[in-house]
Amino acid sequence: IPVITFASERLGKKNTFLASQAVSIAGYALFWWSFQPENPMLMLLPLPLFAFGIGGLFTPMTSMTADVCDLYKLNTGSRREGTFGAIYWWMVKFGFAAAGGLSGLIMALVGFVADAPAQAEGVMTGMRLAYSLVPITGALLAIAVMWTYDVTEERAYEIRAELEKRHG
Repeated sequence: IPVITFASERLGKKNTFLASQAVSIAGYALFWWSFQPENPMLMLLPLPLFAFGIGGLFTPMTSMTADVCDLYKLNTGSRREGTFGAIYWWMVKFGFAAAGGLSGLIMALVGFVADAPAQAEGVMTGMRLAYSLVPITGALLAIAVMWTYDVTEERAYEIRAELEKRHG
């Protein structure tokens, strides 16, 4: 999180978000090579990379939500922090629940059997594909959505200055 904060101050929130998601994509891609039953410690290799992406998601997003609330106030005259915050955290909780559910579904779809002495042929390939492609797709979707985010740091300061001017 300190690295994300440092980067946000230099690159801007949006660019830091985009870069951190690119790093997490590298971590998710490493799942392809790290799913090796004969060497389970390899599973630790991608963790720092996609954890960096998670930090790059939550750290700037809360600040960006505040910027959106200010923009909304500037455009409408109303404050809606509670609504924006509720929607944001509902989506976070929904995402965690969906990820947990999809994990079990994916394991069932690829034929994983927890207590089997050996997994059927193709199970590891299916898991490697799913546990790489599903989160990569999600990160690419997040990048695509955020690509159009246009409240730069300069614009956020302008919005705040205008709001302060209006309210004395």
